[in-house]
Amino acid sequence: MTGLQQGSFDMSTEIAILTAAVLATAGWLYTARRARTLARKQHTINVIFQGNINEHLRRTMDEVMTMVRAGPCPDLLAQEHLESRRAFQAIANHFEFIAAGIRNGDFDERLVIDSQRATMLVFYEWAHDFIWKLRDTRRRATTYEHLEWLHARWETHPPGRVQRVVEWAPGYPFSGSRVNPRQ
Repeated sequence: MTGLQQGSFDMSTEIAILTAAVLATAGWLYTARRARTLARKQHTINVIFQGNINEHLRRTMDEVMTMVRAGPCPDLLAQEHLESRRAFQAIANHFEFIAAGIRNGDFDERLVIDSQRATMLVFYEWAHDFIWKLRDTRRRATTYEHLEWLHARWETHPPGRVQRVVEWAPGYPFSGSRVNPRQ
């Protein structure tokens, strides 16, 4: 028996088996990661597409964007703004859902940026003071917190290259504090 042989296997056979196992594992990990990425993109496209073809949501969005263009956000808690408040809540909840999906890694951020970034940022900036009033009234600091987080991420503190590379590993963005203090 030579020094390289151990039992019925020699060292080259063990190395070949180990290499095959490492390559198979790497292939499996790549395939799983790619399937997750494609599923996230498909899910994002479905949500955006459904929002675009939903007649009620489109009419509500038109109504809210008319209010946005008209000037500052009115006190939507007042009784005379009941219909406007319902429209606001529908759009704010839709955007909050998208923001939560991005924050938790369920939606593809790049697709949402490319399709809805400007609308979401303009809406949040218009509604910012009312959202804080709503939080104070409800005594719940988490009201529309994901939308606020997304605004800070996209407008106030956009992620740099290093942060985006580090976020790539887990597959979702850093979420930061879950309850943001009043700025």
